[in-house]
Order: sequence, then structure tokens, then C-alpha cells
Amino acid sequence: MPSFSGRFKYFETGEVLLQEGSCRLAFAEESLTLTPATGAALACDLGDIDTFLPGDYELSLRLYTGRTIVLTHFGKDFQNLCHGLLEAWRTRLVQCLLLEDLEEIARFDGFAQHYAAEGAFSSRAEIRLYKSNLAILPEGASGFSWRLADIDSVDFDESTYALGLRSGQDRLILTRLAKRTGEFIDSLQEAMTDLSEKSVSTLHELFPFLTPDQIQRASELLKEGHAAPISKLKSLHPKIEEALLENAVDRALRPYFDVLKERVATEGYFAGFKFIRLEAGGEGWEGGHEESAPDATQTPVGGPGDECNGPEPEVEKDEEKGEAVLHWFFFPLRASGENTPANIVAWEATSRSGRATYFFRLLPPAQAVRLRDKAQASSAIQEGIRLLNRAIVLLNFRRQPIYLPDDSLEVQPGFRRYAIASRKTPLLRQLRASFLGRALHTSLDAWQKQIQTIISRA
Repeated sequence: MPSFSGRFKYFETGEVLLQEGSCRLAFAEESLTLTPATGAALACDLGDIDTFLPGDYELSLRLYTGRTIVLTHFGKDFQNLCHGLLEAWRTRLVQCLLLEDLEEIARFDGFAQHYAAEGAFSSRAEIRLYKSNLAILPEGASGFSWRLADIDSVDFDESTYALGLRSGQDRLILTRLAKRTGEFIDSLQEAMTDLSEKSVSTLHELFPFLTPDQIQRASELLKEGHAAPISKLKSLHPKIEEALLENAVDRALRPYFDVLKERVATEGYFAGFKFIRLEAGGEGWEGGHEESAPDATQTPVGGPGDECNGPEPEVEKDEEKGEAVLHWFFFPLRASGENTPANIVAWEATSRSGRATYFFRLLPPAQAVRLRDKAQASSAIQEGIRLLNRAIVLLNFRRQPIYLPDDSLEVQPGFRRYAIASRKTPLLRQLRASFLGRALHTSLDAWQKQIQTIISRA
């Protein structure tokens, strides 16, 4: 554990000085400790540091609590302290953004300007390009990532050497990449092209009967990582639904799938797929080490004995690249005894991870009245599915951040990064708030009883 000696000041929000003096500072892979010469020591998870602001032989660390640690007088060790702590902080930040399982392509240093509904920032940043994501790790703000499939446009301004990217309403401007500007642009475009190429190839394998024009339209509707309404896909060709059921639903899961399909509201159900990376030996996969095979002793909806610890079965696999395709479906359920949508949606992974069906509220309770309005129901369902889908894909299909109670995330060290991820990511907080429970695939009869319990408590 690297250790450095210097001085510190500890400020309350509003620059009220709480403590100061000489100290020893040490950090490990996940934590930082500050031991004053006199007084109580301080420790925190590196993920609890929101901003990392180096100055002229001064380093300010702002914590998520709003308090700030200012480090000075570290002498000739200051640069080593800054460099080592920054690298450890970024590594932990990647873990807390749930990106560490992704395959990295390259890293770049630059300057990022981000404009989003939840806020904006301008800061020096490290930019990490993955095969499926673009991660921004700024010094002066919390980091974030965009999925490459979610990037709507990429524009380069030669006069300012600024690269502008858009994803929905969010905008990102990257500058100060210096001599690596061209390398970054080429690498980003190549990664996006590779993803698009793989996506359309997957669709062609699923739907070999589609014409080139129909495949092109299908690739617009069913993007990698996005759930699309079956009704819109069927408008391209009537055989699409049949092909999905044949090629994207594991036979062992078909009985569960059929029950959910029968309970769908008139607006229909949704399908999605994503590429995932298998680990050595093909037994593990990114984010997928957490849901063990159910047994008769397990109880539904996150009750006692409902832990998840192992890899999951059968998946479509590319033997050369160690990659797989994960298929899933969303089933907006109809209200009992009615033909109107209930405020409940079931999520079922059908080609992998199919050990439980997860249930969520489509909309916050205060907005559920929209589902009973025929003029609003369809758009409300699509809006709810879009947000749920984004959050689940953001998790790389980890299940524990969804169903584990707050106490487990906060108290158990192994889940601490999930608590930090939830704090940093509004989508994950919304997903956890909307979670109603899960029904385990122990047997069809037991599974249906679990569903009734979940629905009765919704």
C-alpha cells in the first residue's frame, strides 16, 4: 500500500474548516486512509471521491458527502502521489461504473464537455474506448459511459479540432487529444462500424428470409442493446415473430415464455439482444457470475436463501471471438380480468441467464393512470420499457444490483461498488425502485405461484 507524508485540511461544505495538520496518506486498490498526527483517522472508498482536482503542489478530493480533503506539503513525492492515486481512483471508478468486464480497445487523454439533463461539466478527462462503450473519466466530475449503439452522431470540427457526439438529448464535446485526435476518431468509428456489422449479421441469421431493404429497416428498429416492439418487427415480415421464438428462446424456457405471452396486454411484447463477452473457457461472461441455478429451497423476490453465485448455462457462442448473443423479452402484463395494461412488466432472458423472471413497475405509481388512457397507454409502455432496458443493459445484465436490498449493498464489502453505482447513476436508482420481485424457474407450477405473490403485492 503506497504511503505518503504531508499536510491536510478537511473542509465541510461551504469551506468550513473541520480539521487540519500533518498526516500520512495511504491508498490501496479500493480505499484511501488519512491518518493525522493527532486526532482520529479518516478512511473512504475510492469510489466515494467525486472529483480529483490537482493544482500547484495541492490536491483537492471532493467526497460524495460534499466535504473536501485538501492535500499539501508532500514535497518531491507529490507527483508520485497524484499519479498513483489518480490511476487507483480511475480503476475504482471503472468498477463502480460497472465497466471492468468490458473489452477495452484504447485510452486517450483529453478535455471533455458534457451537456445533459442532469447537469453539465467541463474537465480534463481520460477517455476509454471499449468494444461496446465509450467511458469518460473526468477529474472535475463524476464519470459516465455511453454505449456505442446509443451514439446518434459523430461530427469533427477541423477549425477547432473538436469532436462532437450526441446520444439522444445529451451532447459530448472532446478536445485536446493533440496528435492522437485522428487515432481516436478512427478507433471510435471502427468500433461503431464493427458493432453495426455484427448486429446486422445477427439479424440476418435470425431472419434469413428478409430482403436487404427489410434487414436494413430491422437494424434500425432492433439495435444492439435496444428492445423493439414485436408489432413493429412483424410489420416488416409476418414470419419475424416465429423466427424469434425458434431462434432466440431456449427450449427449456419456452413454457415460461408462453405463459408470459398469454398474459401480455394488447400493446404486445418487446424483444432485444446484446453481444456479451465470454471469459476463458467459455464458462463465465461479462456481468454474469451472479445467478446460481435455483433449487427447491430458494424463495422468490429476494427472500432468504436467494443468493446468486454461479455462471449460467447455454448460450449462442462465437468460438473464435469468445462472444455470445444474449436475447431477452419484455412482457407488459394486462390487468387481471381486464384488457388494459397493468403497471407491471416481466423481463425474461431467453438464450442465457434464464433462471428467473424479473418483474418491474412500468411507470412510477403517480404516472400509472396513463396506462388506463387508450390515447396514452402505448407511448407510456414504450417509455417505461426504454428506461428499464437502458438500465438493465447499463448493468451488463448483473442481477444482484437489481434485487439485493439496500442493506446488503451498503453493508457487505463485496457489493459496495453497487451501492456507489446506484448513488452515481439515476437510471440504476430508478430500476431498483421499480423492482417488484423475481420468480425462479424451479418448476412451472412453483414459478406461477411466485408470480401471483409478486403481482398481489405490486
